Amino acid sequence: MKSLVNILLAGIMGISSDLAFENTNICAYREEYHVTDLNRLRADLILEHKQLTNLFARLIIDNKSIAAEKPTTLQNTTKIYRSYLQYRGEKHFWSLGKQRIPLGVGRIWNPIDLFNPVNIQQIESDEREGSNSIRYEYALNDLTNFDATVAKDKGAVRLKGYLDYVDIALVGEWDNDKALDIVGWELEGELFNSGIELRSEGGLFHNRTDNRRYARYIIGAEYGFTNSLTLRAEYSRVGDRHRDYLGSQASYQPGMLWRLSLLTVYGFDDRSGFIAPGVEYCVGDEVTLSGGAFLYYGGDNSEFGPMSNRYYLRWFIHF
Repeated sequence: MKSLVNILLAGIMGISSDLAFENTNICAYREEYHVTDLNRLRADLILEHKQLTNLFARLIIDNKSIAAEKPTTLQNTTKIYRSYLQYRGEKHFWSLGKQRIPLGVGRIWNPIDLFNPVNIQQIESDEREGSNSIRYEYALNDLTNFDATVAKDKGAVRLKGYLDYVDIALVGEWDNDKALDIVGWELEGELFNSGIELRSEGGLFHNRTDNRRYARYIIGAEYGFTNSLTLRAEYSRVGDRHRDYLGSQASYQPGMLWRLSLLTVYGFDDRSGFIAPGVEYCVGDEVTLSGGAFLYYGGDNSEFGPMSNRYYLRWFIHF
């Protein structure tokens, strides 16, 4: 089928294509929902033109089926996950469509990301819906660029510079739907050639509705050892809720086919949190099997304490 699509497009319009499919199945157990099963079939189409090499188009379509034991339900939906057209010039970059906006440097939390923030409690935390938006980047010089993004009721502008030891950005954002204005920053760099990567992102928030002003930010560090062990930690301050959190992640590859991971999140204010161990095994080329859990603790009136533990198995194949 891939070769047929390539032949038709190349012959008619001089367009080359790359069509790929992947299937993900996640079987999860949670006390109040019992067993749920999600099956996602994803088609990923990339189009490029032989003469217009600066143009790039991508379309990703998902078909999802979700079945739940209690209450017994079955849902099936088909929708666009990504759909965008890009122009990639030497100094100018344009992107139009449903896309993920690369904003922020946090790995566990994204306090300034109004478009597609990370949700670390998702089984697939890297699955981020994206926004229907127009994005523009301009390279001021080899080390500095300016970008602007406009979506429905929200937008962002950013000036980013790449220095010897740190990348720094100043960010301005607005969200008319939530009546928020943000002046923020991104910082990311290596600590004195030690191999330790430091990062921070955050902002000063202004709520136009009640005129409140507060700060949200994260400070994090990451280090990778030669034996494939990677350690990461992030401290998060949520000023409007007067809450502080500490998150940590560890990943280790004991063999070519295995990968172990551990995520912990702790809330200092109510002493609640969760632990999320995981293991992944490469069954074959482009086929993986993984499993894990989200184990919550804390008091009945705490943030995480009342939440039910979750367990899951995930099967992924790319073809």
